[in-house]
Amino acid sequence: MTPYPKRQKKLTAILRRRGVDAFFVSKPENVRYLSGYCGDDAYLLFAGSGKFFITDSRYCLQAKKDVKGFRIIIAKGPVSQLVAEISAKSKVRKAAFEAGQLPYAAYKRIAGKLEEKGIVSLPLEGAIEGLRQVKDAPEIALIRDSVAILENAVLYFESILKPGLSENDLASKTEYFIRAASGEWASFEIIVASGTNSAFPHARPSDRIIRPNDMVLLDLGVSYEGYKSDLTRVFFLGKISSKQKKIYGIVKEAQRRSIKAIKPGAKISEIDGIARGFINAKGFGSGFSHALGHGIGLEVHEGPSISSRNHEEIKPGMVFTIEPAIYLPNWGGIRIEDMVLVTKKGCEVLTDDIDKRY
Repeated sequence: MTPYPKRQKKLTAILRRRGVDAFFVSKPENVRYLSGYCGDDAYLLFAGSGKFFITDSRYCLQAKKDVKGFRIIIAKGPVSQLVAEISAKSKVRKAAFEAGQLPYAAYKRIAGKLEEKGIVSLPLEGAIEGLRQVKDAPEIALIRDSVAILENAVLYFESILKPGLSENDLASKTEYFIRAASGEWASFEIIVASGTNSAFPHARPSDRIIRPNDMVLLDLGVSYEGYKSDLTRVFFLGKISSKQKKIYGIVKEAQRRSIKAIKPGAKISEIDGIARGFINAKGFGSGFSHALGHGIGLEVHEGPSISSRNHEEIKPGMVFTIEPAIYLPNWGGIRIEDMVLVTKKGCEVLTDDIDKRY
């Protein structure tokens, strides 16, 4: 049995609790999560007891192949008009839209057409994203597949890493490896940052040539059937200096301590505090400038945010990264990132087989 009916049922229960009888879904990842459709230019409309999938003639065949649990409608005119007509026929009084996704101009068009039918339009935020924070079994399986491809990509990167190549060389070769080996692609622009460039948390690969004793940071993810993976490792060419060894050890221990504390019921802010507190105690607090991690699934960055500001409790089925770091200007940066799956008693490190070694 596919997971889509269960996801759809959970959403309709949320809509009833929120007091709306229609919901227009426009975010591509949410469309895919609820219907299985993986193409472009598609929308979902929950209206009364009906569920409608709306696209245009270019995607008719793909919709028939992918979509589960919706009546497929091929739009021949403005989507705003179609949404209003379906809502009116379904006797809708309050129609919600994705507040964090729908552009203002599109909202004005749809709200205007709904108003003509006497229907109130309301913003609704986080309804589907909240469901997506806890992964079901099919999602976890796809994430594991993504991690397996990622593991091979990291091994390939390590096999070609040597002085004389540029950061761009390494990034492009690794991207090609992913495409050639799996038919999939990197889930974000690969980060290869060497030497002092690694002090930039979101460095972009440059023409800088790798040198014999460089420190090289790799941040890499793979997209597999829509689901993402994400990992950071640091490689040392030549002898590791005492300062590199010290800072690497601090970051690694901060990660170990925070991962050990992950379990259902623990507050997310406390997990962040464990890693951040340890790095602060070692005198490098100013060098850890971002959140400890982020949820990952259909998007590389999704809920929950693993930060000091998130006081929600951890739940079984959540998948997120743990990535403490220390960045020192004019020296470099060390970040260690792994993905964890929250279990009933603790957590499983999904990327644990990808060696940290140092």
